[in-house]
Amino acid sequence: MKSSGSLAERDFPTLVQQLHEQRATGYLTLTHAGVGRSIAIQDGGLVFASSSSPDDRMGPQLLRRGRITLRQLTEAAKGVTTGRRMGAVLVDQGVLSPKELIAAVVEHTQEIIYGAFSWTEGQYRLQEGVPPSEAITLKISTPDIIMEGIRRIDAWSRIDHAVGGPDARYERAATYAETARAMDAPPEKMALLRSLDRPARVDDLCRGSELSDFEVCRAVWAFRVIGLVHRIGDVAAPAVELEDESLGIVVPED
Repeated sequence: MKSSGSLAERDFPTLVQQLHEQRATGYLTLTHAGVGRSIAIQDGGLVFASSSSPDDRMGPQLLRRGRITLRQLTEAAKGVTTGRRMGAVLVDQGVLSPKELIAAVVEHTQEIIYGAFSWTEGQYRLQEGVPPSEAITLKISTPDIIMEGIRRIDAWSRIDHAVGGPDARYERAATYAETARAMDAPPEKMALLRSLDRPARVDDLCRGSELSDFEVCRAVWAFRVIGLVHRIGDVAAPAVELEDESLGIVVPED
């Protein structure tokens, strides 16, 4: 896998899975339409994220969710300086408790990462070997992040292309059980995975699941990216190492 490239050629879910498999550590920077997102990676896990977009910042997110008022956001923004983040200001002002801040940081990080799953254009760059130094990090497995990220994708053209249509045939990977045990997927999606005790067409999976056909296709795509299932007839791509490049591009944090 190259350490830089186009998201149009290597989609974000697949990129995340490859970094997970290679247990990469560093910063993955994504750029699209003037917006940059930087994702900290530790041993293949996505642990922190920041964005250059004002709309992605913690303050507006808390306002959208009704956690803070407009006045509280305005007053806290006056205290944000270099090296002093919105969350710390809100705690100092008594708007958030330290426990609420931890939950807000985790949620904020998740939303930045999940938002990147919708990007189909732009560029990515990986700066390897720089361990994250954040005090609050995600503790969610990469397969679970991929499942949730793909669940938020509504573009049928992407889903249909990834799955291959109603006649595409799938089988479970021989090592699926080990990965599945570490996941926290909904029961109905795990039931779909268990139903693949023999090769089946996508159309058959749709008929046998309590999920809608749309949800079945989205789940199959996620299972395929994670490596829980294989499409019969696929040719496995040879494993390649990351290039040794120094790309120190990191998006400034809030």
